[in-house]
Amino acid sequence: MSVIPYDLVATKMNFWYTALKNNWSGKAEDTRKEVERELEQMEENQDVIVYYNLLLFRHNLQFDYMYSHAGGSLASRFDEFKKIRDQNNLEGMLEYYYQFFAGMYHFRQKELVHALNFYRNAEKQLDSFNCDELEKAEFYFKISEVYYHMKQTFFSMNYASQAYNIYEKYDTYGERRVQCQFILSGNCRDQMLPEKAIPRLNQALNDSNKIGSAHLIGSSHLNLGICYNQLEELERASSHLQKALEVYREVNHSFLSKALFNLAHVRAKQDEWVTANDLYFEGKESAEKSHNTYDLAKLKMLKGLYLVHDLDLVRESFKFYRENGLYADVEDYGILAGEILETEEKIRDACEFYRIACDARRQIQRSGYVNES
Repeated sequence: MSVIPYDLVATKMNFWYTALKNNWSGKAEDTRKEVERELEQMEENQDVIVYYNLLLFRHNLQFDYMYSHAGGSLASRFDEFKKIRDQNNLEGMLEYYYQFFAGMYHFRQKELVHALNFYRNAEKQLDSFNCDELEKAEFYFKISEVYYHMKQTFFSMNYASQAYNIYEKYDTYGERRVQCQFILSGNCRDQMLPEKAIPRLNQALNDSNKIGSAHLIGSSHLNLGICYNQLEELERASSHLQKALEVYREVNHSFLSKALFNLAHVRAKQDEWVTANDLYFEGKESAEKSHNTYDLAKLKMLKGLYLVHDLDLVRESFKFYRENGLYADVEDYGILAGEILETEEKIRDACEFYRIACDARRQIQRSGYVNES
């Protein structure tokens, strides 16, 4: 049996990683299998073995994210992933990938503070090896997601804009350009400017149709629905969210429970209680199947606020948000709960949730100060 030079296998791994960054699922899976076969014949090189194990974790993390698997093994996979660093002296590129992929894992788990810490460690490594601008764009895009979810608007927009400007130079990175538009439009919503987000999202929808990417078409409709909900244009919101739901059902995407929550929310605001209730139960079943604790918390809040009028359920959801550093959700939904309770003339309860929202805003501002220091 002939021995395969390790540099040839490493080159194939680079293509595997490129396929992952481009969401070329079929090519990524095929290349993974080829790499695994070639590893059995490869000349010995520990760095290439480490690189393979890092990429395998990244691969599984992405496939769990893209497809709604019952991925209960994610935490155990991360335990195995941590052993890579415990058992090897990682430097430069390998240390960067470890920190970067660990950040992705914690972001997927909605552990935003942990994710940001790992991303910051990764950023320190970016100049320690020969890093091309596409890798920098990938990093900028990923960290912009964390800052967006932490409501650190200007940090998020800065990194997302840097990523977009790089991706614009490369025809094959159309999906990433669309995803950058999602981040930029989301930041517009956080600035209470959903009308500025809509042209970006319409462009994202057009680009997604040109690419022919079902999950991006679904996400474009999802984000448009959320925008129109913020503008209180509920019929338009409902139309876009229904289209997103149809796409996610067809491709069995992990955002299915997210779409169900948002559509149930709009239907509840339209006083369509039977439909809202049905969507809630479907969303709960989907979130439980995929072990999505974040969407389960949001659905619990929806149930308590609209369907059974049990504020203890809402408080339990907010406890989950706070424990995971999701202060943007606490602020947004705290204001929402306060407004609903105020219209119902439940002034004491309304004041409680307004105070919760104010406390969350302080936490967001405090984290922004820490980021600047």
